[in-house]
Amino acid sequence: MKTINQHLLIFLARYSGYYQFFHQYIILILKKKNYPKVFCVGYVKTGLSSLYNALNILGYRSVRLLRGCVESKEGWVEYIKKCNYDAYVDYPIFEDDLFQKIDKVLPNSKFILTLRDEKSWEISYKNFFNVSQENLKIGKQKYNNHTKNVIAYFKDKPEQLLVMNIIDGDGWEKLCSFLNKPFPKKPFPYKNKQKY
Repeated sequence: MKTINQHLLIFLARYSGYYQFFHQYIILILKKKNYPKVFCVGYVKTGLSSLYNALNILGYRSVRLLRGCVESKEGWVEYIKKCNYDAYVDYPIFEDDLFQKIDKVLPNSKFILTLRDEKSWEISYKNFFNVSQENLKIGKQKYNNHTKNVIAYFKDKPEQLLVMNIIDGDGWEKLCSFLNKPFPKKPFPYKNKQKY
């Protein structure tokens, strides 16, 4: 039996692709272009909603769940190059080695790795996806491997990577300094900021 969150993800997968098709043209009128492009490579349940909202406040043409969560495929990088978005958060950006491919094609891009402490992440992941202990273990392994891979990849180019722990309070100071943006007058949009 599917949980409410799983039904919500299915709904988003079906309809956000249509929404994004029109949205990426509407934002041309509403927001000016930002450069360089920004990619959040944080794994699920690491403050992605907060970061998405923060990037919108900073004026980025932001998108979440690109193309409605369709399965990852070879054409992602080419699709991203054609999009009118300049900030990408959530799926599929954290999948496999997509961030490496993006960096090779768009070498001046900025990358943000969101993370949180392990116990807090486990509880959030398990509550949201309603997974078994075995699936939690698999998810945790993917999260840890992904985090290690991102940090190792950017080891020699630290100017391209920002590591943020939004759950522990990282906010405007870190983000705006990294992106060379002025601090907004609004408070940082922490969403679902519960440690446990």
